[in-house]
Amino acid sequence: MPEQTADLVALLPLAPGVYRFRDAEGRVLYLGRAVSLRRRVASYWGDLAGRAHLAPMVARVARVEAVVCDSAHEAAWLERNLLQASKPPWNRAPDGGQEVEVWIRLGDSDRTPSLAVVHERAAAGRHFGPYLGGRQVRLAVAGLCRVLPLKSCRR
Repeated sequence: MPEQTADLVALLPLAPGVYRFRDAEGRVLYLGRAVSLRRRVASYWGDLAGRAHLAPMVARVARVEAVVCDSAHEAAWLERNLLQASKPPWNRAPDGGQEVEVWIRLGDSDRTPSLAVVHERAAAGRHFGPYLGGRQVRLAVAGLCRVLPLKSCRR
């Protein structure tokens, strides 16, 4: 790792965020998110093991940029938005990251109100979201189903 890059990486916080690698011309080579920016970015200059295909890209990195986020979830959203906008050449997920958008749907039937986690907004029902990734949303719906008198709840 060039000394400048090592110094810059050492200054990165141990906080969640999004990082970008740029080449000497300022082009974004790769962007990713991290729970700990410093540890994740430093890992590119260590043993790449299962990520050996990234070695040529790492050799071209001239500048590292980082945006600190309040949470890993916020970092996931920022990464998704940046990937959709720029599609860097070394990123494998061109659609904006690994997680999919999901919504909580409150069914609008007076007879049998319901809550569900859905992957697409439908015409019927009221939707809340989108949320990124289904795990936390399914847990939220499960909790709501335990405390609300709904006849139908799907997680």
